[in-house]
Amino acid sequence: VPGVNWMPKGVLVAIDKRIRGLLLVVFAVLGWLVLLPRIARRHRDAVFNRSGFKKFLRTYNGMTCKISGTRRSSWGMLTHVGRRSGQVYQTSLGTVDYGDGFLLPLGYGPRTDWYRNLMAAGTGTLAWKGRTYRLERPELISGPEAMRAWPLTSRTLLRLAGMHEFVWLHQSVEGATERLTPATQHATR
Repeated sequence: VPGVNWMPKGVLVAIDKRIRGLLLVVFAVLGWLVLLPRIARRHRDAVFNRSGFKKFLRTYNGMTCKISGTRRSSWGMLTHVGRRSGQVYQTSLGTVDYGDGFLLPLGYGPRTDWYRNLMAAGTGTLAWKGRTYRLERPELISGPEAMRAWPLTSRTLLRLAGMHEFVWLHQSVEGATERLTPATQHATR
């Protein structure tokens, strides 16, 4: 580093290695977040049917489910019913309030199970910011207005990942149903 005469060379090399390592990790994570949805959309069947990818998704979903829907998280926990099985499922998704409801990014396209379940049932619930909302009338939307609803950092990542479709879920007449307590959060997971 030019102009740094007072610091021993070994220290500069160690700092330089740590910075390079940190940058490598940051770029690897951002690259994964950007490339994963693009690859998954193009090669959905080949990617989703591999056991390694399924294991990764289970691990990732397990980590995000722990914080989704809590007061401090921007991630929502969507609860939906399987269109064929009738089983209740939960999916952790980025969430932003929009109009009379919420926007959820459709990262893996309209063939995603949670989206197809919502469209079949027409309703679902979303735990977000410590509250649970009853939602209905899912709509597939895209365009600059929907993109502007997201914070700048999220918008940038969404664009880089090629995500431009969103699901707009409207609040039902009942609206917010309950405040989440630690007991109800645990019960809904």
